[in-house]
Amino acid sequence: MSEQLPEPPEYVNSQAELERLVVDNDDLENLEERLGRFNIFEALGIARHELRHSDFLAFLLDPNQTHGLGDEFTRRFLQRLLASAAGQPLPVTPIDLDIWNLNDLIVLREWQNIDILLLEESLRLAVIIENKIGSTEHSNQLERYFQTVGLHHREWKILGVYLSPEGEMPSHVGYLPANYTMVCEIIERLTARRSSTLGDDVRTMMTHYTQMLRRRIVSESEIADLCRRIYRNHRKALDLIYEYRTDRQAEIRELLEKTIAETPGLLTDHCSKSYVRFLPRAWDVPALKEGKGWTPSGRVLLFEFYNAPDRLILNLHIGPGPDEVRQRLFDMARTHQSLFRKTAKSLNQKWNVIYGRTFLTPKDYEEETFEQLEKQIRKHWAEFMADDLPKIAGVVRDEGWIWEAGLPGEARPDAASTF
Repeated sequence: MSEQLPEPPEYVNSQAELERLVVDNDDLENLEERLGRFNIFEALGIARHELRHSDFLAFLLDPNQTHGLGDEFTRRFLQRLLASAAGQPLPVTPIDLDIWNLNDLIVLREWQNIDILLLEESLRLAVIIENKIGSTEHSNQLERYFQTVGLHHREWKILGVYLSPEGEMPSHVGYLPANYTMVCEIIERLTARRSSTLGDDVRTMMTHYTQMLRRRIVSESEIADLCRRIYRNHRKALDLIYEYRTDRQAEIRELLEKTIAETPGLLTDHCSKSYVRFLPRAWDVPALKEGKGWTPSGRVLLFEFYNAPDRLILNLHIGPGPDEVRQRLFDMARTHQSLFRKTAKSLNQKWNVIYGRTFLTPKDYEEETFEQLEKQIRKHWAEFMADDLPKIAGVVRDEGWIWEAGLPGEARPDAASTF
């Protein structure tokens, strides 16, 4: 019988750390007990889904819904928000909100892709609420939303709200930062103050929502403190567990990079977990490689997958580069707006999205397995490769100035080329 070899030291140490994590760990048992309490929002699996948070907030903000709060939640939310804007010029004041009647407020969801839009026609007031839970701003969306509302509601007072777990600063001056701690506190105070008048079902629902926020979203919650303490005491074991976790974003990035690499005629540019960039090989010419401040390649015209935790969008960007090159590319897109539908009316200083295609939506991530997401990605990719990319490449191919600046021996791709 052969002698059994001892386990390597790193295996023994890792096993000991994992055992210390799970055996007689009061903090872990406390955490499991708290997380084990029934909560309707967690039971439905929507704790981290922006769409469902926006749905519930829209419900509370609508004075005509069945919660029995009238316009009080809306009033308190906006007053707290405005009071926190130290010295910033505002279209309305907390005092205005105190005397106004908001009972005729209209609450819209996903109008022009805006998460929540509040409209009060008699006051000529519009409030844009952009809600972020697990994602960040993208595609210049805050400015686009502000301009869209302004075009549809001329001479109205417009207030933007950028709501996130930590109250991150928005990129647009027309938006005020808001955090979920504030939302949680307002709901808790309303629930306590109006406990005798609220229906049992509404009170339970509001209590479950704030409990879920303090468990999952609000950073200073008791659960967050427990998690930090457990991590401090069992860092090695938890890092090991984290190393072997399933990471959907990483899986999608790997799928995208592999798909691009296997597609003849395409080149991969600089990629990260959230951004996967590529271009047709024919575009790899000097005229389109004079950019700075984006990717190391200096390429000005790039396709970019925005690989967020809850969505996957393919855009074509005009990135930073020489003004003349960027303007010519922008004019090209404006000339072919039936294809480049996302082109803005004016050229931005650094980035312009001139084409976009949604591959996956937040709803897809809520209900689909990775295998189902992969199937959808491949379907959209096949359609993009068969239809949109040849059309886009054809338009670029007709821009003679791009190829005139090529290296000696380089020529414009002919019409029979793949891209």
